[in-house]
Amino acid sequence: MPRRLPALNLTALLAFSAFADLALCRVLNAAFLPTHPSTLDQRLLVNLGSFVSNLAGVLGLVLAASGIWRGLTADQIFPRSVRITVSTVGLFFCALAAMGVLWLGVGPRYQIHLRISHSFLVLFLLLGIWRGRRSLKAKLAITMFALPIVLEAAVVFCQRMSWSWSWSGPAAIVRIAHALTWVAMGAAPALLAPPVRRPRQLAWAVASAVTLSAAMGVAVALRFDVVQTVAFYGLHVDLTGLASSAERLYTAALVVAFAGLGSAALSCLTVAGGHRLVGWGLLLLAASSQDLSSPKTALFTLCGLLAMALGSLPARSSAPLPDPRVPA
Repeated sequence: MPRRLPALNLTALLAFSAFADLALCRVLNAAFLPTHPSTLDQRLLVNLGSFVSNLAGVLGLVLAASGIWRGLTADQIFPRSVRITVSTVGLFFCALAAMGVLWLGVGPRYQIHLRISHSFLVLFLLLGIWRGRRSLKAKLAITMFALPIVLEAAVVFCQRMSWSWSWSGPAAIVRIAHALTWVAMGAAPALLAPPVRRPRQLAWAVASAVTLSAAMGVAVALRFDVVQTVAFYGLHVDLTGLASSAERLYTAALVVAFAGLGSAALSCLTVAGGHRLVGWGLLLLAASSQDLSSPKTALFTLCGLLAMALGSLPARSSAPLPDPRVPA
């Protein structure tokens, strides 16, 4: 009997495409290659980056639309009372994202509408996960990843409406949102990693966290300029320097956060079932940036959160066996 080929995991393909878009398009083409490439290898890298970016955008659009549809048909993703609203907002968001992915002419107002519709979908997702049957750790983790998106979108909306603030409200809310994101990334191994059932799993989790922390720490110590450029162009994270204690503490917090996120993702990917889907969702969140006005990063974050919401659902228990003492 011929051996069955493994099914194509589009979420994994999207995660790889998102990281390729991060490395080739957002970092290499934007920061290290000239604006007008002259040599053959430079033109090949530019064309490869454009191809990967378009592929990631199309895959993100397909998976976001299918994830919203699957969430509408499930009882533990979106609340049943707001399914009509979710379908309308989801259709609006997918239409705006399709316009951005297909490089159609759009203005600044499009970005505002895209971000607000994206935040509403995330908010409805938050409402759904707290009504569903998930572990408290999974609910807290998804909330800490999703709540900053809603807070930053609220700040953008208030600024767009020219509402006056009697205190430094927008800047404080944005700082709180960023801090909550770093806390969620650092706490991901404790909240989302699969339960340790073998010593090998614990050794793998500790080794991956230590290796990632050491690698990023060495990169910061030896080539801080390269790390600063990659963080700014790829993730829109501004690393000011290492001169003061506050700057070194901020950089160390980022290293711990990304090491925790990477360790949790690797631990989830080593386990079959829903944890593996959570791992791909974490990688999608890691590949996205803080600039959610871009359609691709908005699609990456939405697909990542949907994957985490679907993967954190408890496994369906099998039907109980009939009691032989009871006559049929």
